[in-house]
Amino acid sequence: MQVRAITIGLDPGFPLKQQAIAAAGRFAARSRVACAEAGVPVQTVRLATPPFPLYLGKRTEAEILRFAVEIEACCREHGIDYCSLGPVNLQRAAESHLLALVPALIAHTEAVFVSAILGEPGNPVSPAAARASARTIREIARLTPLGFGNLRFAALVNCPPHIPFFPAAFHAGEPAWTLALQAADVVAAACQPGLDLTEVRVALRRELESRILPLQQLLQQSAGPEFIFRGVDLSPAPGPTPEASIAYALERLGLGRFGEPGTLTAAACITAALKETSLHTCGYCGLMLPVLEDVGLAERNAQGLLRLSSLLAYSAVCGTGLDTIPLPGDVSEAQLTALLLDVATLGWKLGKPLSARLFPIPGKQAGERTEFDFAYFVNTTVMAVA
Repeated sequence: MQVRAITIGLDPGFPLKQQAIAAAGRFAARSRVACAEAGVPVQTVRLATPPFPLYLGKRTEAEILRFAVEIEACCREHGIDYCSLGPVNLQRAAESHLLALVPALIAHTEAVFVSAILGEPGNPVSPAAARASARTIREIARLTPLGFGNLRFAALVNCPPHIPFFPAAFHAGEPAWTLALQAADVVAAACQPGLDLTEVRVALRRELESRILPLQQLLQQSAGPEFIFRGVDLSPAPGPTPEASIAYALERLGLGRFGEPGTLTAAACITAALKETSLHTCGYCGLMLPVLEDVGLAERNAQGLLRLSSLLAYSAVCGTGLDTIPLPGDVSEAQLTALLLDVATLGWKLGKPLSARLFPIPGKQAGERTEFDFAYFVNTTVMAVA
Protein backbone atom coordinates (compact mmCIF):
# COMPACT_ATOMS: atom_id res chain seq x y z
CA MET A 1 0.00 0.00 0.00
CA GLN A 2 1.09 3.55 -0.74
CA VAL A 3 -0.38 6.96 -0.09
CA ARG A 4 -1.42 8.23 -3.53
CA ALA A 5 -1.96 11.73 -2.15
CA ILE A 6 -2.06 13.77 1.00
CA THR A 7 -4.38 16.54 -0.14
CA ILE A 8 -4.35 19.78 1.83
CA GLY A 9 -7.28 22.16 1.42
CA LEU A 10 -7.23 25.88 2.08
CA ASP A 11 -8.34 29.25 0.73
CA PRO A 12 -5.33 30.79 -1.08
CA GLY A 13 -6.90 34.25 -1.25
CA PHE A 14 -6.32 36.92 -3.86
CA PRO A 15 -3.67 38.22 -3.91
CA LEU A 16 -2.13 34.84 -3.15
CA LYS A 17 -1.45 34.24 0.55
CA GLN A 18 1.98 32.72 0.15
CA GLN A 19 2.31 32.15 3.89
CA ALA A 20 -0.72 29.83 3.75
CA ILE A 21 0.94 27.76 1.01
CA ALA A 22 4.13 27.70 3.07
CA ALA A 23 2.21 26.34 6.08
CA ALA A 24 0.73 23.62 3.88
CA GLY A 25 4.23 22.81 2.65
CA ARG A 26 5.51 22.43 6.21
CA PHE A 27 2.67 20.03 7.01
CA ALA A 28 3.43 18.16 3.78
CA ALA A 29 7.09 17.78 4.75
CA ARG A 30 6.19 16.48 8.22
CA SER A 31 3.68 14.05 6.70
CA ARG A 32 6.17 12.62 4.22
CA VAL A 33 8.66 11.98 7.01
CA ALA A 34 6.03 10.38 9.26
CA CYS A 35 4.84 8.07 6.49
CA ALA A 36 8.38 7.13 5.51
CA GLU A 37 9.19 6.21 9.10
CA ALA A 38 6.04 4.05 9.14
CA GLY A 39 7.15 2.30 5.95
CA VAL A 40 4.39 3.76 3.78
CA PRO A 41 5.61 5.72 0.72
CA VAL A 42 3.87 8.97 -0.19
CA GLN A 43 3.53 9.38 -3.94
CA THR A 44 2.33 13.01 -4.01
CA VAL A 45 1.29 15.94 -1.83
CA ARG A 46 -1.44 18.12 -3.29
CA LEU A 47 -3.22 21.39 -2.63
CA ALA A 48 -6.94 21.96 -3.23
CA THR A 49 -8.59 25.37 -3.14
CA PRO A 50 -12.25 26.41 -3.06
CA PRO A 51 -13.82 26.62 -6.54
CA PHE A 52 -11.79 29.34 -8.21
CA PRO A 53 -14.84 31.31 -9.44
CA LEU A 54 -15.57 32.08 -5.76
CA TYR A 55 -12.34 34.03 -5.28
CA LEU A 56 -11.24 34.82 -8.83
CA GLY A 57 -14.60 35.27 -10.55
CA LYS A 58 -14.36 39.06 -10.72
CA ARG A 59 -10.80 39.06 -12.06
CA THR A 60 -9.83 39.47 -15.68
CA GLU A 61 -8.72 36.49 -17.76
CA ALA A 62 -5.13 37.74 -17.62
CA GLU A 63 -5.27 38.00 -13.83
CA ILE A 64 -6.66 34.47 -13.48
CA LEU A 65 -3.96 33.04 -15.73
CA ARG A 66 -1.24 34.89 -13.82
CA PHE A 67 -2.68 33.60 -10.54
CA ALA A 68 -2.61 30.00 -11.80
CA VAL A 69 1.06 30.34 -12.78
CA GLU A 70 1.87 32.00 -9.45
CA ILE A 71 0.19 29.39 -7.25
CA GLU A 72 1.85 26.60 -9.25
CA ALA A 73 5.28 28.16 -8.65
CA CYS A 74 4.51 28.73 -4.97
CA CYS A 75 3.44 25.11 -4.52
CA ARG A 76 6.65 23.88 -6.11
CA GLU A 77 8.71 26.14 -3.88
CA HIS A 78 7.10 24.59 -0.79
CA GLY A 79 7.22 20.92 -1.81
CA ILE A 80 3.64 20.52 -3.06
CA ASP A 81 3.38 18.52 -6.27
CA TYR A 82 -0.02 19.48 -7.70
CA CYS A 83 -2.73 22.07 -7.19
CA SER A 84 -6.47 21.90 -7.95
CA LEU A 85 -8.29 25.19 -8.41
CA GLY A 86 -11.63 23.41 -8.16
CA PRO A 87 -14.63 23.47 -10.47
CA VAL A 88 -16.62 25.89 -12.53
CA ASN A 89 -20.27 25.27 -11.68
CA LEU A 90 -22.07 25.08 -15.00
CA GLN A 91 -25.41 25.25 -13.21
CA ARG A 92 -24.67 28.88 -12.25
CA ALA A 93 -24.93 31.45 -15.02
CA ALA A 94 -22.70 33.88 -13.12
CA GLU A 95 -19.67 31.60 -13.43
CA SER A 96 -20.31 29.25 -16.36
CA HIS A 97 -18.55 31.67 -18.75
CA LEU A 98 -15.26 30.94 -16.95
CA LEU A 99 -15.15 27.46 -18.47
CA ALA A 100 -13.96 29.05 -21.73
CA LEU A 101 -10.76 30.06 -19.91
CA VAL A 102 -9.93 26.52 -18.76
CA PRO A 103 -8.10 25.27 -21.91
CA ALA A 104 -5.70 28.24 -21.78
CA LEU A 105 -5.23 27.77 -18.04
CA ILE A 106 -4.30 24.11 -18.59
CA ALA A 107 -1.98 25.02 -21.48
CA HIS A 108 -0.17 27.71 -19.43
CA THR A 109 0.58 25.41 -16.47
CA GLU A 110 1.93 21.93 -15.82
CA ALA A 111 0.60 21.00 -12.37
CA VAL A 112 -2.70 22.89 -12.07
CA PHE A 113 -5.97 20.95 -12.28
CA VAL A 114 -9.48 22.29 -12.94
CA SER A 115 -12.92 20.72 -13.24
CA ALA A 116 -16.51 21.50 -14.18
CA ILE A 117 -19.69 20.63 -12.30
CA LEU A 118 -22.22 19.02 -14.65
CA GLY A 119 -24.80 18.30 -11.98
CA GLU A 120 -25.46 18.53 -8.27
CA PRO A 121 -27.49 16.31 -5.92
CA GLY A 122 -31.14 16.22 -6.89
CA ASN A 123 -30.68 18.12 -10.16
CA PRO A 124 -30.57 16.40 -13.56
CA VAL A 125 -27.73 17.55 -15.78
CA SER A 126 -28.42 20.04 -18.52
CA PRO A 127 -27.37 19.14 -22.07
CA ALA A 128 -25.91 22.63 -22.39
CA ALA A 129 -23.52 21.95 -19.50
CA ALA A 130 -22.43 18.66 -21.08
CA ARG A 131 -21.87 20.36 -24.45
CA ALA A 132 -19.76 23.08 -22.87
CA SER A 133 -17.62 20.47 -21.12
CA ALA A 134 -17.26 18.46 -24.33
CA ARG A 135 -16.10 21.59 -26.13
CA THR A 136 -13.54 22.19 -23.37
CA ILE A 137 -12.18 18.63 -23.62
CA ARG A 138 -11.74 18.97 -27.38
CA GLU A 139 -9.99 22.34 -27.02
CA ILE A 140 -7.60 21.02 -24.35
CA ALA A 141 -6.75 18.12 -26.66
CA ARG A 142 -5.99 20.60 -29.45
CA LEU A 143 -3.78 22.84 -27.29
CA THR A 144 -1.65 20.20 -25.53
CA PRO A 145 0.69 17.53 -26.98
CA LEU A 146 -1.13 14.18 -27.46
CA GLY A 147 -4.10 15.78 -25.71
CA PHE A 148 -2.29 15.14 -22.43
CA GLY A 149 -3.74 18.27 -20.82
CA ASN A 150 -6.98 16.36 -20.26
CA LEU A 151 -5.18 14.59 -17.40
CA ARG A 152 -5.90 17.81 -15.52
CA PHE A 153 -9.59 18.32 -16.34
CA ALA A 154 -12.70 16.37 -15.40
CA ALA A 155 -16.46 16.82 -15.51
CA LEU A 156 -18.13 16.13 -12.15
CA VAL A 157 -21.55 15.15 -10.87
CA ASN A 158 -22.51 14.94 -7.19
CA CYS A 159 -18.90 15.44 -6.12
CA PRO A 160 -18.66 17.08 -2.66
CA PRO A 161 -15.69 19.04 -1.30
CA HIS A 162 -12.77 17.19 0.31
CA ILE A 163 -12.28 14.48 -2.30
CA PRO A 164 -8.50 13.90 -2.16
CA PHE A 165 -8.24 12.58 -5.73
CA PHE A 166 -7.60 14.97 -8.61
CA PRO A 167 -9.07 16.50 -10.76
CA ALA A 168 -12.24 16.31 -8.60
CA ALA A 169 -10.67 17.85 -5.49
CA PHE A 170 -11.87 21.16 -4.10
CA HIS A 171 -12.01 22.69 -0.64
CA ALA A 172 -14.59 24.28 1.67
CA GLY A 173 -14.31 25.68 5.19
CA GLU A 174 -11.32 25.73 7.51
CA PRO A 175 -7.89 24.45 6.40
CA ALA A 176 -8.06 20.67 6.23
CA TRP A 177 -6.46 17.55 4.82
CA THR A 178 -7.60 14.25 3.36
CA LEU A 179 -5.91 11.03 2.38
CA ALA A 180 -6.02 9.09 -0.91
CA LEU A 181 -4.69 5.55 -1.22
CA GLN A 182 -2.97 3.41 -3.82
CA ALA A 183 -4.08 0.08 -2.42
CA ALA A 184 -4.83 -2.36 -5.21
CA ASP A 185 -2.30 -4.70 -3.57
CA VAL A 186 -4.43 -4.75 -0.41
CA VAL A 187 -7.43 -5.77 -2.52
CA ALA A 188 -5.34 -8.49 -4.18
CA ALA A 189 -4.32 -9.88 -0.80
CA ALA A 190 -7.97 -10.13 0.25
CA CYS A 191 -9.06 -11.77 -3.02
CA GLN A 192 -7.73 -15.19 -2.13
CA PRO A 193 -8.82 -17.96 -4.52
CA GLY A 194 -11.32 -20.27 -2.87
CA LEU A 195 -12.92 -17.70 -0.58
CA ASP A 196 -16.57 -16.88 -1.08
CA LEU A 197 -17.52 -13.25 -1.66
CA THR A 198 -18.65 -12.68 1.93
CA GLU A 199 -15.30 -13.88 3.21
CA VAL A 200 -13.51 -11.57 0.78
CA ARG A 201 -15.53 -8.59 2.00
CA VAL A 202 -14.72 -9.35 5.64
CA ALA A 203 -11.02 -9.90 4.90
CA LEU A 204 -10.69 -6.67 2.93
CA ARG A 205 -12.54 -4.61 5.53
CA ARG A 206 -10.32 -5.89 8.32
CA GLU A 207 -7.14 -5.40 6.31
CA LEU A 208 -8.01 -1.81 5.43
CA GLU A 209 -8.85 -0.96 9.03
CA SER A 210 -5.68 -2.53 10.42
CA ARG A 211 -3.42 -0.74 7.93
CA ILE A 212 -5.07 2.66 7.66
CA LEU A 213 -6.12 3.53 11.21
CA PRO A 214 -2.54 3.68 12.56
CA LEU A 215 -1.45 5.74 9.54
CA GLN A 216 -4.39 8.11 9.97
CA GLN A 217 -3.55 8.63 13.65
CA LEU A 218 0.10 9.21 12.83
CA LEU A 219 -0.72 11.89 10.27
CA GLN A 220 -3.21 13.57 12.57
CA GLN A 221 -0.40 14.02 15.08
CA SER A 222 1.78 15.52 12.34
CA ALA A 223 -0.94 17.92 11.24
CA GLY A 224 -1.38 19.56 14.62
CA PRO A 225 -4.25 22.03 15.19
CA GLU A 226 -3.72 23.95 11.94
CA PHE A 227 -5.45 21.44 9.67
CA ILE A 228 -8.67 19.48 10.25
CA PHE A 229 -8.79 15.84 9.17
CA ARG A 230 -11.73 15.32 6.78
CA GLY A 231 -11.24 11.61 6.11
CA VAL A 232 -9.66 8.97 3.92
CA ASP A 233 -10.97 8.06 0.48
CA LEU A 234 -10.77 4.28 0.48
CA SER A 235 -10.91 4.00 -3.31
CA PRO A 236 -8.00 1.60 -3.96
CA ALA A 237 -6.36 3.52 -6.77
CA PRO A 238 -4.31 1.25 -9.05
CA GLY A 239 -0.91 1.83 -10.54
CA PRO A 240 1.09 0.97 -13.68
CA THR A 241 2.75 -2.18 -12.28
CA PRO A 242 1.19 -5.68 -12.13
CA GLU A 243 1.09 -5.82 -8.33
CA ALA A 244 -0.77 -2.48 -8.28
CA SER A 245 -3.41 -3.49 -10.86
CA ILE A 246 -7.01 -3.54 -9.68
CA ALA A 247 -7.96 -5.62 -12.72
CA TYR A 248 -5.51 -8.38 -11.84
CA ALA A 249 -6.58 -8.18 -8.18
CA LEU A 250 -10.24 -8.81 -9.03
CA GLU A 251 -9.32 -11.66 -11.36
CA ARG A 252 -7.97 -13.55 -8.33
CA LEU A 253 -11.60 -14.16 -7.34
CA GLY A 254 -11.85 -16.65 -10.21
CA LEU A 255 -14.80 -14.97 -11.94
CA GLY A 256 -13.01 -14.56 -15.27
CA ARG A 257 -10.85 -11.90 -16.87
CA PHE A 258 -11.67 -8.28 -16.20
CA GLY A 259 -14.31 -7.23 -18.72
CA GLU A 260 -15.86 -10.69 -19.00
CA PRO A 261 -19.08 -11.76 -17.25
CA GLY A 262 -18.47 -11.81 -13.51
CA THR A 263 -16.65 -8.47 -13.45
CA LEU A 264 -19.71 -6.57 -12.23
CA THR A 265 -20.11 -8.97 -9.30
CA ALA A 266 -16.44 -8.76 -8.38
CA ALA A 267 -16.53 -4.96 -8.49
CA ALA A 268 -19.64 -4.77 -6.33
CA CYS A 269 -18.06 -7.10 -3.75
CA ILE A 270 -15.00 -4.90 -3.31
CA THR A 271 -16.99 -1.67 -3.08
CA ALA A 272 -19.25 -3.19 -0.44
CA ALA A 273 -16.20 -3.81 1.75
CA LEU A 274 -15.06 -0.20 1.28
CA LYS A 275 -18.45 1.03 2.52
CA GLU A 276 -18.46 -1.22 5.59
CA THR A 277 -15.32 -0.09 7.41
CA SER A 278 -15.35 1.86 10.66
CA LEU A 279 -12.87 4.40 9.28
CA HIS A 280 -13.50 8.12 8.92
CA THR A 281 -14.07 8.32 5.16
CA CYS A 282 -14.59 10.95 2.50
CA GLY A 283 -14.78 11.21 -1.27
CA TYR A 284 -15.73 8.43 -3.68
CA CYS A 285 -14.90 5.30 -1.64
CA GLY A 286 -15.48 3.28 -4.78
CA LEU A 287 -13.51 1.21 -7.24
CA MET A 288 -11.37 3.29 -9.59
CA LEU A 289 -10.99 1.97 -13.12
CA PRO A 290 -8.59 4.33 -14.93
CA VAL A 291 -7.78 2.59 -18.20
CA LEU A 292 -4.49 4.42 -18.79
CA GLU A 293 -3.24 4.06 -15.19
CA ASP A 294 -3.66 0.31 -14.61
CA VAL A 295 -1.52 -2.26 -16.46
CA GLY A 296 -4.27 -4.90 -16.16
CA LEU A 297 -6.99 -2.60 -17.48
CA ALA A 298 -4.68 -1.50 -20.29
CA GLU A 299 -4.02 -5.13 -21.24
CA ARG A 300 -7.67 -6.17 -21.14
CA ASN A 301 -8.57 -3.12 -23.18
CA ALA A 302 -5.96 -4.03 -25.81
CA GLN A 303 -7.49 -7.53 -25.88
CA GLY A 304 -10.89 -6.02 -26.71
CA LEU A 305 -12.54 -6.84 -23.38
CA LEU A 306 -13.43 -3.28 -22.36
CA ARG A 307 -16.24 -1.11 -23.68
CA LEU A 308 -17.33 2.33 -22.59
CA SER A 309 -20.77 0.90 -21.87
CA SER A 310 -19.36 -1.82 -19.60
CA LEU A 311 -17.13 0.63 -17.71
CA LEU A 312 -20.18 2.80 -17.15
CA ALA A 313 -22.15 -0.23 -15.96
CA TYR A 314 -19.44 -1.06 -13.42
CA SER A 315 -19.72 2.52 -12.16
CA ALA A 316 -23.34 1.82 -11.27
CA VAL A 317 -22.26 -0.63 -8.56
CA CYS A 318 -18.78 0.43 -7.65
CA GLY A 319 -16.87 3.00 -9.56
CA THR A 320 -16.03 6.63 -9.90
CA GLY A 321 -17.11 7.11 -13.50
CA LEU A 322 -15.07 7.08 -16.71
CA ASP A 323 -11.42 7.78 -15.97
CA THR A 324 -8.42 8.30 -18.26
CA ILE A 325 -10.26 6.92 -21.29
CA PRO A 326 -8.23 7.10 -24.55
CA LEU A 327 -10.50 8.18 -27.40
CA PRO A 328 -10.05 8.87 -31.11
CA GLY A 329 -8.77 12.33 -31.88
CA ASP A 330 -11.69 13.03 -34.20
CA VAL A 331 -14.35 12.22 -31.57
CA SER A 332 -17.07 14.76 -32.12
CA GLU A 333 -18.49 17.26 -29.68
CA ALA A 334 -21.83 15.47 -29.95
CA GLN A 335 -20.25 12.10 -29.04
CA LEU A 336 -18.43 13.55 -26.04
CA THR A 337 -21.61 15.30 -24.96
CA ALA A 338 -23.52 12.02 -25.04
CA LEU A 339 -20.83 10.28 -22.96
CA LEU A 340 -20.87 13.05 -20.37
CA LEU A 341 -24.66 12.99 -20.23
CA ASP A 342 -24.61 9.25 -19.56
CA VAL A 343 -22.14 9.64 -16.70
CA ALA A 344 -24.07 12.55 -15.23
CA THR A 345 -27.44 10.83 -15.55
CA LEU A 346 -26.12 7.73 -13.81
CA GLY A 347 -24.76 9.85 -10.96
CA TRP A 348 -28.03 11.75 -10.70
CA LYS A 349 -30.23 8.66 -10.66
CA LEU A 350 -28.05 6.81 -8.14
CA GLY A 351 -27.16 9.84 -6.03
CA LYS A 352 -23.46 9.02 -6.08
CA PRO A 353 -20.32 10.99 -6.98
CA LEU A 354 -19.05 10.28 -10.47
CA SER A 355 -16.64 12.01 -12.81
CA ALA A 356 -15.43 11.77 -16.39
CA ARG A 357 -11.84 12.28 -17.56
CA LEU A 358 -11.72 11.69 -21.30
CA PHE A 359 -8.65 11.77 -23.58
CA PRO A 360 -9.22 12.50 -27.26
CA ILE A 361 -5.78 11.88 -28.80
CA PRO A 362 -5.14 13.98 -31.92
CA GLY A 363 -4.22 11.88 -34.94
CA LYS A 364 -5.22 8.57 -33.36
CA GLN A 365 -8.06 6.27 -34.42
CA ALA A 366 -9.85 3.52 -32.49
CA GLY A 367 -7.64 0.44 -32.22
CA GLU A 368 -4.35 2.32 -32.60
CA ARG A 369 -1.78 2.36 -29.81
CA THR A 370 -1.35 5.33 -27.48
CA GLU A 371 2.13 6.83 -27.14
CA PHE A 372 2.21 8.61 -23.80
CA ASP A 373 5.55 9.05 -22.04
CA PHE A 374 4.36 9.45 -18.46
CA ALA A 375 5.51 7.46 -15.44
CA TYR A 376 1.97 6.81 -14.19
CA PHE A 377 0.45 5.75 -17.55
CA VAL A 378 0.41 2.42 -19.37
CA ASN A 379 -0.07 2.64 -23.12
CA THR A 380 -2.99 0.74 -24.60
CA THR A 381 -5.31 0.92 -27.61
CA VAL A 382 -7.63 3.80 -28.31
CA MET A 383 -11.20 2.89 -27.41
CA ALA A 384 -14.08 3.10 -29.86
CA VAL A 385 -16.89 5.50 -29.03
CA ALA A 386 -19.67 2.93 -29.01
